[in-house]
Amino acid sequence: MIAMPDGIQWTVLVAGDLTDGRFAVIEARERRGDGPPRHVHSREDEFIYVLEGEVTFEREGERYTASPGMWLFLPRGSQHRFSVESSEARLLVMLAPAGIEGWLRNLRLPAPATAEPNTVEHLVSTAARYGVAITGA
Repeated sequence: MIAMPDGIQWTVLVAGDLTDGRFAVIEARERRGDGPPRHVHSREDEFIYVLEGEVTFEREGERYTASPGMWLFLPRGSQHRFSVESSEARLLVMLAPAGIEGWLRNLRLPAPATAEPNTVEHLVSTAARYGVAITGA
């Protein structure tokens, strides 16, 4: 489990090394207003299933509101982002092929007091190593 500030948690449920790199599954817990910046994956398709809460997704300029039981498909090459509208949300994220879950291991977590916090530059450069381009807020 990757614990982020303010109660955000990402848990890799199925890593790519268990699927011969075919896919990975992550559980994401986020709070109101949380969500990644607008970005584009160059290597993988992303499928997001809303388990709890309400989430607004943007994909290629179109907005979708999703509640529990709804899926959203975010194909590679599509610019997208999401924002949690409810007090909390829990999402199941499947990525195919696997690999981007390694990015989570490269984030600087606020564990030890001596840890350097994530900066925009660090997030952008580590995302780029996994084929993700940050394209906006």
